[in-house]
Amino acid sequence: MGEGIRLFVKKALFLLVGLCLFGFSHALDIKPSGQFFFPSDVTISKDSKSVSSEQEWETEFVIEAGVEALFSSEFLPMRSGFGLGFRTSQQDDGAEATPASLPLWGALSFGRIDRDNFFSPYLALRGGYLLPLTGDDYWWDSPVNFFVNCGVGAVLPKGFTLEVSADYSSMKKSYSDEDLEYRVSSLRVGIMFAMFIEITHSKTFKPQD
Repeated sequence: MGEGIRLFVKKALFLLVGLCLFGFSHALDIKPSGQFFFPSDVTISKDSKSVSSEQEWETEFVIEAGVEALFSSEFLPMRSGFGLGFRTSQQDDGAEATPASLPLWGALSFGRIDRDNFFSPYLALRGGYLLPLTGDDYWWDSPVNFFVNCGVGAVLPKGFTLEVSADYSSMKKSYSDEDLEYRVSSLRVGIMFAMFIEITHSKTFKPQD
């Protein structure tokens, strides 16, 4: 299951890069954001010498800050791009389920953004990798860490944005010399505050021509 999702995320990232690079964009927006994810149970799966077991931790709030570069289509209500962020660790009473991480993702956004309207709704899809920010070698022993995110939001006047999202993440801690592996997975609901900042805008199609 994890391998299938990882391959899907990789293909989606290649598709997003293609959309950005091969002439479908006529504008570039930068979208800095901050969001918090509500407390949630995380599932810790243990696989030791082909023997599997699970336990759950009740973890606290998680905070993420990031920025997206989004390229828009001139003829379709769609944006595509990529992002980089920082996500705090998942903790239960001071015990760390996963370390802080550096998310890298591709993004698709559907919905016409009109800054003159009071309310411009959109749907956002994101998927990418989580790079663990820790010196613990076991988190870096052949890591396969990923997340997928689906959000519904609205752009308000002056580019201010409010978004509600569901985020599924999964990180692995591996002790390959002991044939032992832990996978920590969680589903969280989050609220994002962001702002669209227009960097470039050009029109290739001009009706008067």
